[in-house]
Amino acid sequence: MPPLEQHVFRQDGEQWTIRFGRRTIQLGDSIGLHYLAVLLRRPGDAIHAVDLRAAASRARPRGCRRRAPVHTVEPARLAVTKGIKRAIEMIAAQHPALAVHLEATVRCGYLCRYVPDPRHPIAWTE
Repeated sequence: MPPLEQHVFRQDGEQWTIRFGRRTIQLGDSIGLHYLAVLLRRPGDAIHAVDLRAAASRARPRGCRRRAPVHTVEPARLAVTKGIKRAIEMIAAQHPALAVHLEATVRCGYLCRYVPDPRHPIAWTE
């Protein structure tokens, strides 16, 4: 079995510290990064978009919440999909390899999941 790869996806106040491979980047806070953080902590788990949106909203500092969470399915699916897409675009500007990894392993829809390649074990820490 190959060694477990250790990476970091951690919020530090209004900034996120992300280390993947040998590169570390910092990004400003966004709801999409919160969505990704929830998924990365639960690889393989299917998380309903409504639950993912609620979990990410609870994790954000009060001053960063822009609107009350909507608990209907279609608005949650759209918000989560757009938020994750924007977060991956932000990541791509600073860390293209990580963006490629996330585009290949994050699935959005009514059920969202992070599905890393089982041949390359990966762990994300805060």
